[in-house]
Amino acid sequence: MQLIANTRSRVFSNHVDIVIAKARRMAKAQNTDVDNAVRGYFRDALDWGQEFADIFAPDPEVDIDDSIEHIETRLALLRRRLAARDFPQDIQSRADAIVGGIPQNHLKSRYGATQRAQAGLLRADIEADRLLLAKLEGDYSQTEIADPLFNQIAQTTDEPAVHSSTHLTTGLPDTPMLGELATKYEQVLQDQKLKQKTLGDLRLSFELARAVITFDKPASLLDLNDMKALRDLIGHMPAHHLKKAETRDLDPLAAVEAGKDFPKLGYETQKKRFDFFKRFAAWMVAEEYLTKVPGSELKLLTKKPPKGKPKRLPYEPDQLSIIFQTPIYTGRKNIVKAGTPGELRIKDGRYWVPLIALYAGLRAGEIIQLLHDDIRQDSGIWYFDISKFEKDDEEQIKNLKTGSSYRRVPIHSALLDLGFLEFVALRKSGRLFNELPRGSDGTYSQPWSKFWYNLGNRWNFRTTLHVFHSFRHNFVDALHEANVTDAVAMQLCGHTNDDAHWGYGKGASIARLKEEIEKVEYAGLNLGHATGPGWKW
Repeated sequence: MQLIANTRSRVFSNHVDIVIAKARRMAKAQNTDVDNAVRGYFRDALDWGQEFADIFAPDPEVDIDDSIEHIETRLALLRRRLAARDFPQDIQSRADAIVGGIPQNHLKSRYGATQRAQAGLLRADIEADRLLLAKLEGDYSQTEIADPLFNQIAQTTDEPAVHSSTHLTTGLPDTPMLGELATKYEQVLQDQKLKQKTLGDLRLSFELARAVITFDKPASLLDLNDMKALRDLIGHMPAHHLKKAETRDLDPLAAVEAGKDFPKLGYETQKKRFDFFKRFAAWMVAEEYLTKVPGSELKLLTKKPPKGKPKRLPYEPDQLSIIFQTPIYTGRKNIVKAGTPGELRIKDGRYWVPLIALYAGLRAGEIIQLLHDDIRQDSGIWYFDISKFEKDDEEQIKNLKTGSSYRRVPIHSALLDLGFLEFVALRKSGRLFNELPRGSDGTYSQPWSKFWYNLGNRWNFRTTLHVFHSFRHNFVDALHEANVTDAVAMQLCGHTNDDAHWGYGKGASIARLKEEIEKVEYAGLNLGHATGPGWKW
């Protein structure tokens, strides 16, 4: 009997071992399938982040400070959620899709697989955001993948990786000349339909590079010394050297010498000039013309401004009073000399653009690009339709900052009282403010910024922190003062909230938006003098 009992015990034990081994194999297969899917998701997130850093971030219409602040906020939220295992709906949906794709013979526990997928996806978002934030802040010492779940993934995008300063002595076989590839790279960006401003910035970077780097050599010979020479030249370039009489007709090296006592380019401008060339080098690596990006650890000669230092502030009440008492709103000399006092009182683009910025929170580029058909009505409520395409036979493409910039903003009664709809009716079709030109960089905001800069200096309402974009800060502050909810405020301003439930539905109704925007007011601001008898259209 004891022998039978022992035999049965061994058989049972062997069976248990087999079951456990099978379960372990299934669990391992399940985890491998989940992790591989999560890593694929992470690769896509990396690609998107690199595209944003390389293409969208250099665009002057993109507010990098806003983007950095937004990513920092999102990153903190995602980390709190990961710690609490509080997975947002979009993560849950993606995790369900991953688990649904696992073969049944690999699936040991649907619950366990789902939990692993949810945590992995959230970790992927966190790591991708962390890497993008480092790139936007120019801190490439923090762009190595840190999360162990993804540390085997090679960043195969155009990311400047950290490399040693090994000097290349021979070119790769049949490597084209550096100048030839610079021309090819510029054509690639043109084919991507990038803005003229972005292409202009690239050409400026190439112009500086040609002053210190030989472009008539194999591209594979680009080395650390070349990158140092460009960095140093950029660091010594006088600010606005293409505009100053002393330097505008000189080549870069001569301009540095002639302007050695002038203020130098600011940190952001230096970073932009250097980064454009580094992206070109990264493209050559991706195309296998260059083995690595030299000098990716090089620091600019100027220090980065302290974090948290504001780039812009809202206008103070006394500044707003000055702005709306300038000749634009009291009487100007003529249409062109809008900042010179005179008898002409006309409600043209220069009259409306600041008012719309103040009472609708629109950006300068959004306002100046407004079309006649962008002024629409829904349920008796007039609104600005901030969209990219004109709805007629002649499609007009407009440049907007982000996908969330597409929105409907009700027209504030302050604008209606000043006669905005009458102005619109007289313009018939096309651009509302067609007298405001496009700049040499392809944007409408460039000449407007110059006009506003000169007006602000002449009438003493401008500071380095008070620029046209300050109106948008005034609008946001007014919404907060009126206790408008964050969701409605972000919808009006064209900002996004990455919480999953904000990605569903159409948002607040036009009636609700109208109710909330009417709460925007500015104490002490009187516009009674800016309308009435004597004003022309």
